[in-house]
Amino acid sequence: MIQKKKLPQIPTPAELVSHYESQGMKKNEASMKVIEDLQNVLVRVVSSGRGKKDKFMVESSRKLETVHTRLAILEMKLDSKPGYGESLAIGVAAGTLVKGIGSVVPHVFGAIGQMWNAVKSSTKA
Repeated sequence: MIQKKKLPQIPTPAELVSHYESQGMKKNEASMKVIEDLQNVLVRVVSSGRGKKDKFMVESSRKLETVHTRLAILEMKLDSKPGYGESLAIGVAAGTLVKGIGSVVPHVFGAIGQMWNAVKSSTKA
């Protein structure tokens, strides 16, 4: 029977944040430190290619660039969405427009009806 080596348990992001908080950092600072550490590890893993691993590293770099591009596009889309205040202003403007159209339409239909009646009465005579 062959025994497999057990890999050390990787800490979760929440555990890392609580570790940095226990060192006296605020939650925001701890989160930023965790992100910085993860980026450093990722760069070290990607940039440590040797010999046979070069093909893997090129492919990993390409995939990493693709992910970065997709995240940039997603961030751009999120930034282009209106906020709560803008959405409220758009809703108020749309409501005012609908109410204004609602008050004008009866007058327009009344004018059309009067023209129709005038043409109708002039053709009967």
